Amino acid sequence: MKKRVRKKSIGLIVGIILILIILVGGVVFFILYSKGFFLAPVDGECKVLKENVGKDKVDFVFLTENVPQVRVNEYVDYFLESEPFVNSPEKFNFYYAGAGDCEIIKDKAVYCYSKELLRKSDVCPNDVVVVLSDVPKHFRSSAYMNVISINVHHNKNVILHEFAHIFANIADEYVPSTIPFGSKNCQGSCEGFEKFGELEGCYEGCSDAVHYRSSENSVMRTTRTSDFGKLNTILINEDLESYV
Repeated sequence: MKKRVRKKSIGLIVGIILILIILVGGVVFFILYSKGFFLAPVDGECKVLKENVGKDKVDFVFLTENVPQVRVNEYVDYFLESEPFVNSPEKFNFYYAGAGDCEIIKDKAVYCYSKELLRKSDVCPNDVVVVLSDVPKHFRSSAYMNVISINVHHNKNVILHEFAHIFANIADEYVPSTIPFGSKNCQGSCEGFEKFGELEGCYEGCSDAVHYRSSENSVMRTTRTSDFGKLNTILINEDLESYV
């Protein structure tokens, strides 16, 4: 009797595990599908802007909305001339995939993320999708998932700011904003920075009033500079190490 009960218990546990696997798999599939995965790319041409030989590169694909393609080259050059990326240009590839469509969300920001945009960008290798949009200057740029939506009337350093969000999970250092889960540049106390070595200092206010930042004014706080500050540079370089 004990063996039969044990076999039934094992069978029940296995059955429950299989059901959980199916349920979790279904949820994951739904989420990925809703984000545009599993959709075939639309017909289009991928134009190579700058490409390095070898695998394991950070692949950028640009699209434009009412912006001449020549403007894309300005952003590519600006990015590669900025610290810390100027030190490792061989780790990046840049492509152009044509026109993209954007919208304005909450009457505040340009937002270009959509299934259709992801399908258009898939004609090129892509880790980061950047859309340059010509909208009125008061609409801010944004980043969501792997898509950066840029208002071309802003300073070009906005591409550095938004890239840091999606590539290295770096939080805004202005207030108010929201700190992403796992972000490291905003600490709950000055002591939290000690593990990173010698930094610029410790300043109140990092996404909210109760967190601290290590640099007074980095590009994550203000568009008046293109400097990431020591800590943000460390965090970006750590993530770049896996690329060759």
